[in-house]
Amino acid sequence: MVGHAVTDIMPGSLPAILPFLIAEHHYTYAAAAGLVLAANLLSAITQPIFGWIGDRSEKPWFMILGILLSAAGLSALGFLDSYVASCFAVIVMGIGVSLFHPEGTKLANIVAGEKTKGTGMGLYYVGGNIGFAGGPILATAAILAVGLKGTAVYLIPGVVASILLFPYLKEFKSHAQNYKTRIQATTSPGGPAQDNVKAFSAVAILLLFCSMIRTSFTTFIPLFWIGVFLVSAASGNTILSIYAGVGVVATFAGGPLADLIGYRIIYLVSCILLPLFVFLFVFNKSAATGAVLVIIVSILLSISHTPLIITGQSFMPNRMGMASGMLIGLSNSVGSILVVLVGKVGDVYGLVEAMFVVALVSIGSLAAVFFIPKPVPFK
Repeated sequence: MVGHAVTDIMPGSLPAILPFLIAEHHYTYAAAAGLVLAANLLSAITQPIFGWIGDRSEKPWFMILGILLSAAGLSALGFLDSYVASCFAVIVMGIGVSLFHPEGTKLANIVAGEKTKGTGMGLYYVGGNIGFAGGPILATAAILAVGLKGTAVYLIPGVVASILLFPYLKEFKSHAQNYKTRIQATTSPGGPAQDNVKAFSAVAILLLFCSMIRTSFTTFIPLFWIGVFLVSAASGNTILSIYAGVGVVATFAGGPLADLIGYRIIYLVSCILLPLFVFLFVFNKSAATGAVLVIIVSILLSISHTPLIITGQSFMPNRMGMASGMLIGLSNSVGSILVVLVGKVGDVYGLVEAMFVVALVSIGSLAAVFFIPKPVPFK
């Protein structure tokens, strides 16, 4: 959880650093967006690759290398005057993020055990949520205190998290080797340890839809409050903070709840209810009602995230690292990139029309969930 939190502080901080880079180096908005795109696009591509490498030979040290690279890349950003060098720095950060996530997510699944897997994975994902939420706060405080070179502060959590993880590397490797031995011993045609690519693809598509919805709400909530509800930017930012905070709580709650009543029922109910509340939000004209609807949408998206990741991993027991990398890439990076298309609709037609596209995507999530078969338990 700590490693996940520190890793995700880095990409969580980048958007908050951009305004300072624009002011200091006179970057255009397109150039600033290019830095985010460089980090996200490379991360989405390389995470499955690093996961595949980790599946072939246990590499828990990928987590420490990932944390250090992501911290080094972001720390260097405040010291660079060249745009090309800045792109290289965020690429290094993206590679670090890519190194950590597949191995970290796979190991979190393994060490959580079978009876408390939802709780363990929920705790792991709360770390990521804390990192994304805390990143902008750390970035703003550090840069306001000492200027752009304040990005050097990211070396501190990076080194601390690496030191905390280092003593566990041998234990992590042992857990991963034991898991692989169990998988290999039970692999047979039609058996529970067989990879199910078709079922995994259904989970991946659903996570992509959910990522687009989640990122669209994160991106457009402040703009919607200003442009549609005609209230202050401060009110919009307050709702955004509530949306994120509720998401953190719901993400963790989804794990223990899934352990109690089952993973499948959590994501089925969430996906059935989600389109209703997204459509209600789009056509609602009240800021107060909108706030309630945003909270409900955040709960439905977040409470199903951990059960979906675990379900996707269960369909690829022989390639869990690669599967984890793909799922994380789809739920974090690719979804963020596709939201640009939603923004284009907003530029041409307006915010309500843009969010109507998001509502249509929620119907896609409802359709996708019924293509996910019931997972076969593996023990």
